[in-house]
Amino acid sequence: MDINELIFQGVSYFKQRNYDEALECFNQAISCDLNCVQAYHYRCLIHRRQQNKQEALENLQQATKLLNDKEYTTISNNLQILIEQDCFKTSENVQSDNSDHNLIFYNENWYECYDDLVDAFPNEFMSYWEIESLRQECESIVEDQFLRRECWLSRQLKQSQILQEKRINNAKFDSERLQSQNLPLCNSQESIAQAMGVSVKGLRFLAFSRKKYHYIRFQIPKKTGGNRKISAPTHLLKKTQKWILENILEKIQLHDAAHGFRLKHSIVTNAEPHVGKDVIINIDLKDFFPSISYRRVKGLFKSFGYSETASTIFGLICTEPKIQEIELNGKTELLLSWTKRYLPQGAPTSPAITNILCHKLDRRLYSMAKQYGFGYTRYADDLTFSASGESLGHIFNIFQNTRCIVEQEDFDINEQKTRVIRRYQQQEVTGIVVNEKLNVSREKLKNFRAVLYQIEKDGLEGHNWGHSGDIIASIEGFANFVSMVNPEKGAKFKEQIDRIKEKYGRKNQAKVPNVSQPILNQSDIVAQIHTQLKEFRFSKRIKQIYLNKIYNKQSLQQLTDEELLELLRDLTTWSSVGHGRKMVNFQLKYIGLSCEIRSDTPNEEDVNQF
Repeated sequence: MDINELIFQGVSYFKQRNYDEALECFNQAISCDLNCVQAYHYRCLIHRRQQNKQEALENLQQATKLLNDKEYTTISNNLQILIEQDCFKTSENVQSDNSDHNLIFYNENWYECYDDLVDAFPNEFMSYWEIESLRQECESIVEDQFLRRECWLSRQLKQSQILQEKRINNAKFDSERLQSQNLPLCNSQESIAQAMGVSVKGLRFLAFSRKKYHYIRFQIPKKTGGNRKISAPTHLLKKTQKWILENILEKIQLHDAAHGFRLKHSIVTNAEPHVGKDVIINIDLKDFFPSISYRRVKGLFKSFGYSETASTIFGLICTEPKIQEIELNGKTELLLSWTKRYLPQGAPTSPAITNILCHKLDRRLYSMAKQYGFGYTRYADDLTFSASGESLGHIFNIFQNTRCIVEQEDFDINEQKTRVIRRYQQQEVTGIVVNEKLNVSREKLKNFRAVLYQIEKDGLEGHNWGHSGDIIASIEGFANFVSMVNPEKGAKFKEQIDRIKEKYGRKNQAKVPNVSQPILNQSDIVAQIHTQLKEFRFSKRIKQIYLNKIYNKQSLQQLTDEELLELLRDLTTWSSVGHGRKMVNFQLKYIGLSCEIRSDTPNEEDVNQF
């Protein structure tokens, strides 16, 4: 019989009050494992019932030492005090001559014997049976205290062991899988912090802090108009993200169809397979980065072979909490979610994570496209299919199967950006014309030459290119783009831009302002709720009853984002009408609570409102 079977059998005997058999099982368990906490715990309970004071104390102290749990230690200390008082004498020890009655409790004091009690209260005569009745009542109270503390102690032992088992499971990792991919064996907070070059405290701050937002939010203009929100990580967070990128993510093999954010891949390699095709199909994935949740990112690291602990830390570092706009007191506030996280657009790890997560998507779409005679590539969230000849008859199948596969892989298609481009039209793939060869749009080149001519002639003032406020950065960016497609033309543009910079310098242009509005977090919302509850004179008991009745929760910390906001809005609304406490009383009565918050005596006008 192994140790787990011995413990199980011993607990069964203990519950049946077969203490000798139970004690034998626990003794055998300790002989197998000297650090068996459960065996020492139950041996203490058995010895306590058998009135073996010293053995009970020794086993309890040993269990407390081995478990090393704060709550268990607190309860254990209280139980030890009771055991040391030796209060579990029974009526079997009482002598009929009334000469030796130990530990008589009377008038909030203990007395060694009947004679001491009589001497203490000469004017009060108590018969033997009165004293015996008092003794039995006292024993019942003390025994109840014992049983209550033993129950708490056993419950805490179980909870502590569950947590310890969870910690053990969270620390498990697949070393063979990690080594096969040449990934670092970092599976604890200490090893991860050491590898990243940060302190454990700093690592926990970056991963687990709910009060601090570790990103700088700003906006950049989109080519199609509007602004794109960027979340740039702070210096320390960016350092840890770069470590994850260089030591983990860049070592994972990607599908050949993925061309975005990879070494030796670019928009040019993405467009090349589609040159000279009869039809081009462009499909865009909707909300690409925000659609990838923390759970998916954590699961990705878990699939590499990392432990639950490491996967959680990596997942938290690579994601950001969702920020939503809420209306409070007539103002629009930004609220930091404490449960919902997603991939930030602006973190160095985000593109690599999307490429890895899209491996299955790329494999399925590539196989499906090949089946119908189409080519397939993906650059970030841009999916491109192309074909010629008889394969054009399968365009409907391409659309139908793509929608199905994309949905199954937990992405959505942006229908507004879906395009089918025929050969007689200007076919573009990630901004590159592919009708006959890789080229840049003639119209764009014509406009760009005109802008450069005007700038070189008249200066930077009054000229724009694209949607950026920095004209030099804009024209340099487009010149680099042209160089990737047509190096000869790009080189001429760069020479002209160098002349412009030498002639006019680089004047700082106005940039899109940062999103600097203060961001609220969970603590701010809870603090506002506590302020309102204090104003309405909610006692702790009434608050618990109210939360239990309305939300089936025991505390504010257990409420979801939506529930906390709903509660705050209700309290704010009640406060704004000027009769907050009366409104709360009405709400309590409405949900069937008998308790009521004390308030000023309402007048006739107040009563008529209800």
